[in-house]
Amino acid sequence: MDNKLIEVTKKLMSFKTYKDNQEEFKKLFDYIKDEYNNLNIEEHEFNKKKCMVVSNQKTKKFDLLFCCHCDVVNTENWNITEDKDNIYGRGSIDMKGGLACSLEALKNANTKKKIGLFITTDEEIDGYTCKKLLEIYNTRFAIIPDGGKNFQFITEEKGLLQLELIMKTHSAHASQPWNGENAIDKLYEVYQKLLKKYPLPKSSKEYITSINLGSINGGNSFNSVPDYCSMKLDIRYTSETNKEQLLKEIREISKDVEIKVALETSNFIANTEDKNVKKYQEITEKILNRKIERIGCESSSDAVYFYEKNIPTIIMNPIGDYPHGEKEFVNKESLYKLYEIYSKMIKEVKEC
Repeated sequence: MDNKLIEVTKKLMSFKTYKDNQEEFKKLFDYIKDEYNNLNIEEHEFNKKKCMVVSNQKTKKFDLLFCCHCDVVNTENWNITEDKDNIYGRGSIDMKGGLACSLEALKNANTKKKIGLFITTDEEIDGYTCKKLLEIYNTRFAIIPDGGKNFQFITEEKGLLQLELIMKTHSAHASQPWNGENAIDKLYEVYQKLLKKYPLPKSSKEYITSINLGSINGGNSFNSVPDYCSMKLDIRYTSETNKEQLLKEIREISKDVEIKVALETSNFIANTEDKNVKKYQEITEKILNRKIERIGCESSSDAVYFYEKNIPTIIMNPIGDYPHGEKEFVNKESLYKLYEIYSKMIKEVKEC
């Protein structure tokens, strides 16, 4: 099993499954259909994005459902390397290692319980396919290896609000700034006031609302006072904040700003009272022979769509770090442990 799990992880990583590279998604799905032909496989497509549901029984209602995305952020370096401890490369921790564990645990499950796996291709964009799949399928309990590191138990994930702010003023010649109003200055002042209210966290230990300025565009010449500026903000907010509050605060800073909501997701909050959630934590601590850390996670994932359906959900990653970065890695031994946890949970999960 050990070698097989590493082999599958590296094979999944070999497919360059980034946005719009549809041929690579097809190759990955063909590999899964060939390698896991003992399982029931159904394919879907939503908004021109493919996805797959793998299961041990043909059903629309599961006792346990794994959810993994196979899309990654594009990179110039697709090299896959390894040493005795780790596998390095794009998608290793986010999240093809977790996908390999889910596939192998499902393939080797000897149970009459209904076990399934969503494999989506757009989590790094908006997670739309997961949302649509949950309109067709349901589950008593879900597991998503897409948050934290070193088997941390994710108690909460931040909500996501992506905004485009637009400021329109009136132009003038650069030599006569008093005759115009600089839209870039005016909009940047809005951003600065937001930062005063929501200072940027200095590390993952500061679990607070954060606002990232992704881009700013305005002006078209040296000698004109710009009359237009747009700014793209990525806001990750905790459960102590909400979308309505954030929009209200922006409007209070400036009544002249136009706000366009590009993407929004709510917070994820773990149901720590659910029997399956408690059982998963118990199994994990027994296999790891230690207490697991409970944290809030600064990122967001498809778990929010399960939360919106009131489905108890575990978010937990194996050991690894630097998702989307040049140093991304996953620890081999932790993949074996994650597979062991999944296999045990399949046996212990409470049925519908």
